[in-house]
Amino acid sequence: MKRIISIIVSLVVITNLSYAQDGQQPDTTRTARSYNLDEVVVTGSRIPVPRDILPIPVSVVHRGTIERSEETNLLPVLSKHVPSLFVTSRGITGYGVSNGSAGGINLRGFSGGSGRVLILIDGHPQYATIYGHPVADAYIASDAQRVEVSRGAASILYGSNAMGGAINIITRKTLEDGNWLSARLMGGSYGTQRYSVTDSYRSGCFSGVVSGNYERTDGHRENLDFDMWSGYAKLGYELSDRWKLTGNVNIAHTNSHNPGMVSSPILGADADVLRGMSGLSFENNYGITSGAVNFYYNWGDHKIDEGYAEGGTSRGIFKSTDYMGGVNIYQSVNLFKGNTITGGFDTKLYGGNAYRGETVYADHVKLHEIAGYLFAQQELGRFMFNAGIRLENHKLYGTEWVPQAGLSFKAADQTHLKFSVGKGFRTPNMRELYMYPPVNNEELEPENSFSYDFTVSQGLLDNRLNAELTLFYITGDSIIEVIELPGEGRQNRNAGEFTNKGVEFTLNYQILNNLAAHTNYSYLHMDNLIVGAPRHKFYAGITYNPGKFSFSAGTQVIDKLYLTTGDNPQTSSYTLVDARASYKALKWLDVFVKGDNLTARSYETILGYPMPRATVMGGVCLNL
Repeated sequence: MKRIISIIVSLVVITNLSYAQDGQQPDTTRTARSYNLDEVVVTGSRIPVPRDILPIPVSVVHRGTIERSEETNLLPVLSKHVPSLFVTSRGITGYGVSNGSAGGINLRGFSGGSGRVLILIDGHPQYATIYGHPVADAYIASDAQRVEVSRGAASILYGSNAMGGAINIITRKTLEDGNWLSARLMGGSYGTQRYSVTDSYRSGCFSGVVSGNYERTDGHRENLDFDMWSGYAKLGYELSDRWKLTGNVNIAHTNSHNPGMVSSPILGADADVLRGMSGLSFENNYGITSGAVNFYYNWGDHKIDEGYAEGGTSRGIFKSTDYMGGVNIYQSVNLFKGNTITGGFDTKLYGGNAYRGETVYADHVKLHEIAGYLFAQQELGRFMFNAGIRLENHKLYGTEWVPQAGLSFKAADQTHLKFSVGKGFRTPNMRELYMYPPVNNEELEPENSFSYDFTVSQGLLDNRLNAELTLFYITGDSIIEVIELPGEGRQNRNAGEFTNKGVEFTLNYQILNNLAAHTNYSYLHMDNLIVGAPRHKFYAGITYNPGKFSFSAGTQVIDKLYLTTGDNPQTSSYTLVDARASYKALKWLDVFVKGDNLTARSYETILGYPMPRATVMGGVCLNL
């Protein structure tokens, strides 16, 4: 109760603070920008729509917020700034894969590790198809211009795996003519080092962005060292006033290690993971109609040793490969004033293999999906309606109908009321269908859910203060669970049902041009508990930019994070404080220092994997 009271008090007090976000200048700048409800988003509709009239709740994390975090990976930033989104961690950096890994994404009680939260890059699905889950270490902060998080079912546009929502990473672009070079070098606690360099260029019809990253740490525990390198390139060319061609490629390689639980350490648990993605897009804009044809291909190569207890021996190297390729085509047309109709077609082919020595778990399995959808939006005075339907056809499961509808009402100049309802679904992944007998079950059926959202948004003080409150209610059935069968052992079955409900709140206030604040809070009630989802989650941050100095600080409160489930679930509750300060020594040189968990709090987000106490990083940022 004390924690709940403190959260409510903080929500009141925070209205006297402010928060800065980035502007539309070149990526190397740190210009403050107020948070606006009327900014344009694309994740909930495929086409640009003002956020204030879009019925579904969407959170946006901008480039400036990402840069100020000084993180190599995107997920820690999203975990702070998006209500109901939580990401598990086990160290100062790096998530790993397989047993003992972190990077578990939970959104409204949906687990990304089970493939119920979809990661997208420029609207293309990104996950390891052999297991159906995201690979957390592959989502790089320097590649992102902004991130849009659709909170709630997003299957009408993105198909399977978007039951709980969609996290769309929109990649960097060059906004002004010229060449812009930036580099960041930093180091700190536990031998942690981070290096990144980005070059962006624009001239006439051509634009491009190229970046590279390297990160390593010794870790705060023995056998928790980690290293990663990544490279990214995006090139664009305007073929005409109406057509644009864009291509991008990304590759990331990680070496991670799992030390095991403190109570039962293990040796030799190493993972070597290589992930790659590529995309090619043809965009058109004729005014009355616009759309795109997108091609994408993703792949992964994984070598994993699950380790052994002291005195034991390794079981051998587990190896797997996976791929996913596809095409998505969509076109929108404005038939008359206030009307937009979007039609789209998606096709996806995916597969992979997995083996350990002579044991084959999956042998070049191939699956495919084909879908078409129609989505209509209509503005009538103060009302905005949308409705759509998706027809999905899977190689194994045939036809799946996915409806969605929403309503937005402009009650006053800066007041909007919004309601939406949508279906989400997830097809069983290859692990659940084919791997690790007798747990696997080829008779599994798709999971289903329905998400209901009611949102109130309010702008005040010439839109310098914005608040948004969302109530959600979600039901699901046919959820795949491992069931103990008498005399038969454990097996995957469509046995689960659930109801999740909760509250999400965000408030952003730009008091002065150089002083601003942001806060978000979420409450989640789950009938069926899952690991890695907190009941209460709160974050408040401030940013102050007096001249050459810049200062930011934040506090995150996590209450009843479930580490285990069952009759007597174990939970974790904690409060973390972080801060960052920088000084513009020269026009092209910033010097900065940041600290995390400054109160040296002892806490866990994964049972048996204590997080580091206070950590400090410092470095320089060059903008040329």
